[in-house]
Amino acid sequence: MRANRAGGIYLHIPFCERKCHYCAFLSGKSTEAEREQYVRALIREIETRTFHLRGKNGEDAHFPSVLMDTVFFGGGTPSLLTSEQIGRILAVLRTHFSITPDAEITMEANPGTLTREKLEGYRAAGVNRLSMGVQSMDDERLRFLGRIHTAADVIREYREARESGFENINLDLIFAVPGMTLADAEEDVRRILDLEPEHVSFYSLQLEEGTDFFRAFEAGRLREVPDEVDRAMYHRGAALFREAGYEHYEISNFAKPGYRSRHNGKYWSMNPYLGFGLGASSYIGFGPELSRLMDGVRAVREINETDLETYTGKALSGESTVLERTINEPGDDISEAVFTGLRRKEGIDYEEILETEEAFWAYYASEREEAEAFARDGFLEMTKEGLRLTEAGIDISNRIMALFV
Repeated sequence: MRANRAGGIYLHIPFCERKCHYCAFLSGKSTEAEREQYVRALIREIETRTFHLRGKNGEDAHFPSVLMDTVFFGGGTPSLLTSEQIGRILAVLRTHFSITPDAEITMEANPGTLTREKLEGYRAAGVNRLSMGVQSMDDERLRFLGRIHTAADVIREYREARESGFENINLDLIFAVPGMTLADAEEDVRRILDLEPEHVSFYSLQLEEGTDFFRAFEAGRLREVPDEVDRAMYHRGAALFREAGYEHYEISNFAKPGYRSRHNGKYWSMNPYLGFGLGASSYIGFGPELSRLMDGVRAVREINETDLETYTGKALSGESTVLERTINEPGDDISEAVFTGLRRKEGIDYEEILETEEAFWAYYASEREEAEAFARDGFLEMTKEGLRLTEAGIDISNRIMALFV
């Protein structure tokens, strides 16, 4: 990790009012007492890991000094925590990290869990970006997905967030829900655009193992939306967002000018980030300038404990909560940088990865012919500077990105 690359912090809040039928994230129901215990464990983990990361005498051990310019509360449903709990977590982060004055501090929130009092408290605590899991603006579809809110809840709580001082709001929207038509998807997009959020994440529903939907699919009770309909929904939605002035800056993300997600951009650009909480992951590395790695230094990936009781017990006792630690070889970082970088509108620059076009294609010599075939077919743009997916290429993005893994 280069010292001049700002890092990010992710905090996982693994609690929900109810598990949605499509959700495979680490989350579950909880009581107020369980949430308070988890907050104490999370704060203790931050204190303990910071001590070990920086070294016993305060010197930087294997985590060089770096400014943190993003904080992201994800879940689960972070908005089940009180504003006082969110404030305590942010206070300990500010004690142990150099968080920039203009840091983007995002909190995911589910409609149906927000009140004016909560929103005002979150904003006062320092949260300046709200990410609301809307998913649909159709009440019947929301019930089918297992959501706890209605479209009216979305509109009311969105307006209350504005009145509470939030000037940067993301809304998540899911398409390709079983039974959904192209007209349904277009109506959802138009109703989201009526609210004028700064950012929209627009995702195709995926049937993940371990979910209610996946079990129904295996049993033959649920049918996926055909691929051609899925793709039609995606391209129509993307066109509507662009027509409304949103920048299509990543495969699934659209932003008004100046409102790209700075935190998620770290994942796509191989910037460093630290994860705290149940199952959270970290990347302690050098970002995309992979050819400039210092002698003997490798990127490190860490994943936290995934069992809530084990995580909480270890964190509160001051033990390491890291379940798995992997030291990346340069080849791992190169592959990941290309794979994630191609999700961006700009794609990748050769100099980000291996300094020059010649060095890049020397490394990927055996893949070049297939990449050129994708380019001839209109799926990939290849220039002297780098690579980027075309709009048609987005539809087969996994095939193209897998070429470089």
